[in-house]
Amino acid sequence: MFTIATSGFAFAGGLLPLVLVLTVVHGYAFGALGTINLAATIDLTGGKRAGVTMGWYTASLSTGYAVGAFLGGAFADRYGVGAALAVLGLPPALAALAVLRLPAIAAPEHEVPRGPGLRGLFAAHLRVDPRVWLATVVVLYINVISDAIDSFFALFGLAVGLPLAASGALKGLKSTAATFIRFISAGVFRYVDHRTVNFWCVILMGLSTLLIPVLPTFGVLVVLFTINGVCRGLLRVTSSATVAEVRSEGHDVGIASGVYNAGLDIGAILGPAVGGVVANAVGLGAMFQIVAVGSMALYFAIALSSPRARATLSLGRSRTVAE
Repeated sequence: MFTIATSGFAFAGGLLPLVLVLTVVHGYAFGALGTINLAATIDLTGGKRAGVTMGWYTASLSTGYAVGAFLGGAFADRYGVGAALAVLGLPPALAALAVLRLPAIAAPEHEVPRGPGLRGLFAAHLRVDPRVWLATVVVLYINVISDAIDSFFALFGLAVGLPLAASGALKGLKSTAATFIRFISAGVFRYVDHRTVNFWCVILMGLSTLLIPVLPTFGVLVVLFTINGVCRGLLRVTSSATVAEVRSEGHDVGIASGVYNAGLDIGAILGPAVGGVVANAVGLGAMFQIVAVGSMALYFAIALSSPRARATLSLGRSRTVAE
């Protein structure tokens, strides 16, 4: 479906109804693949060495985004947008053939009980482990903050005398830091428990956002945006590792993966929307601070809501390579 939807744009001929249908199918297929692929990766590894595994997994996602953007643009410039869309739909189909050669996935020891119909599916979502909801809040947190910054910082920068080139450079720096840290996070999590990293990154990402309007000079903002990007990259790893931990205890992660990935999308929607409403009411500078404090408050409210969620809060915990 992802292949058909992607390549289908090349043959839509600009017909709006067909473009709308392809867009819906493309979004559905992309969301489904993200959910299923995370669950399958966790199942294939049994949720073991969660931090290291999810470090490589999220680094692969970043690599795909970067390479796809570069090759897609270059191919479109050389052969045209239509031809690029037609060709770029093929890799998912080839990857699907490779999936057929993967080993069989063992069923979890404790499957989530599911009743019939939509009511049963909804009830199964409510029975998801509290740690999964906490991981969902983490990705909601990072996307609300990141998308609020990405949507409105350029306007804030102009208001404090920063040129657009500086705002663009800061956004690129944040994205680069988030991508780079994922590649080395596998090594980090061999020695530092991902729960410890998760706790401190939530704090630091919130603080780095809170301080944006306090000292809005380019040098200080370089430091704040670097911290923000590193924390975003690490939290993407630690949150998915939290989901993987649930599988290592023998629990099903199919629905858990769906809940987790929904948090990413909801955060991407809420970030610009909430940021815009708050900024319109109190101003851009205060908006960054309110969004940061509000997001941290939501995270800790969920983290303190149950014993299992509280167990993920770790001020300092190391680990050995054997673990």
